[in-house]
Parts: sequence; C-alpha cells; structure tokens
Amino acid sequence: MNEKDWDGVAITFEEEIFNVPANDRKGLIRSRLERFAGPARTAADLGCGVGRTLSLLAGCFGRVYAVDISSECLAMAEEANSGSKNVRYVHADLSAPRKGYPSVDMVLCINTWLNGDLGIRLGIIDHTCRAVKRGGHLLLVVPALGSALLTTFRRVQWELREGTPAAHVPSVVDGPQEGVEHGIIHIDQVPTKHYLKEELEVLLAERGLRVAEMHKLEYPWSTEFEEPPRWMRAPYPWDWFVVAERVR
Repeated sequence: MNEKDWDGVAITFEEEIFNVPANDRKGLIRSRLERFAGPARTAADLGCGVGRTLSLLAGCFGRVYAVDISSECLAMAEEANSGSKNVRYVHADLSAPRKGYPSVDMVLCINTWLNGDLGIRLGIIDHTCRAVKRGGHLLLVVPALGSALLTTFRRVQWELREGTPAAHVPSVVDGPQEGVEHGIIHIDQVPTKHYLKEELEVLLAERGLRVAEMHKLEYPWSTEFEEPPRWMRAPYPWDWFVVAERVR
C-alpha cells in the first residue's frame, strides 16, 4: 500500500486495521517499552498510523517522534493525542532515507514491515534499524508465516469436521497463494509479508542488531475466523514480537 492507499484507510483505520496493542493480552509491548523508558530518552513510533501507542510513549519518554507515510493518519493521530505536548509528528516514507526525525533510544515498529515489494520492504527494514541509536532498542511486531499456515490448517480441519470431502477441501479453503515461499500471503488481495523466526534473526543481525527476546503475541481464533468453533483452541494464531538491541 502507498500513501494514497493509507490516506484512504485513515477514516476507517480503527475498524479495518487490527489493533495489536489492544490485543496484547500479556502486556509484553507495554512492559518492554517501560523497561527502556526515561525522561531523558527519545522514542519513535515508525508507522504510527492513527496514534494508538502515542499516549503511552509520551508518558514514558522525554521526546517522541510519530512517523507515518499518511498525512491523513498523522492528522488523526495528532488530534487524538493533542494533550501530549512532547510528540512531534513527521510525514515521511520509511522506505526512503530518514528525514525529519533523528535516531532515537527506542523505536517501536508495529506491523510496518509488510510491503510485498522486496525493494520497498528492504528500504523500510534498513531505515528502521538505522533509526535506533547504538545501545538503543527496537521493539518490533511482524506477522508470522507459521501462524498463516496454521490458520489454513485449522480451516482444513474445520471443513473436514463439517463433512466436506477431502477432495473438495482445496476448492473451499483460501490457503497460501503463489509467493508463500517468500513469506508473501495475500490478505484481502493485498500481498503481505510474513516472517520466520530465523529470518528475523538474520535480517536484524545483518543490520547490527542483536535479538534479546522473541515472543509470540497470541490472539484468539476470532481474529482469523468469524464465529470459530468451540473446539478450536490452542495453539493460537500469533505475531512475532521482537526486542533487539543495536550493538553496532
């Protein structure tokens, strides 16, 4: 999606875009964010959208940079967080060299590394990592490829339990499409990058970041299916949540 696409989504952002912080039932994002906080420290929310995390960041850090490609989303974020006077709003394309905001002590980046285009995606990854000061930290959330495959498996199970013949299951299950070997899953017809744990470790290490923690942010099956059956329990779908330190 480009700037025009995100501007178009701004007005319906809360309905259309899954709210990761609100569904972080174990409070992993908040607890790690607070661990690295301080009044003399700086933070950036790269891909801040309509500003769901900005009040939390503003209460923990001396200066916060809210960065997004969508001017419409930024306007809504600023309106929603008008009481936070230590937040600076920056209209910027994360796939391009950093402009309008400095490197900071902590970067929060939630489901921003999604672009299906490899060149654009690598630009976003590069500039995200460069925005973290040496000794600073990156809190990263990305979709998990294993979760997408698990969701397809559960849908197959569901169809079989409902009596669909095995030979007919592929025609009724919207499973992984062409490009899955690169972690590309089409969500509402939009090619969306999903990640392996090992892939994230390599990508971050190549850019001078050491992975300190990696956790599953687990969600209920209702985030994947409308009215999932009661027997569909653990294991649950998840995003990867990564805590990484910039070491070089």
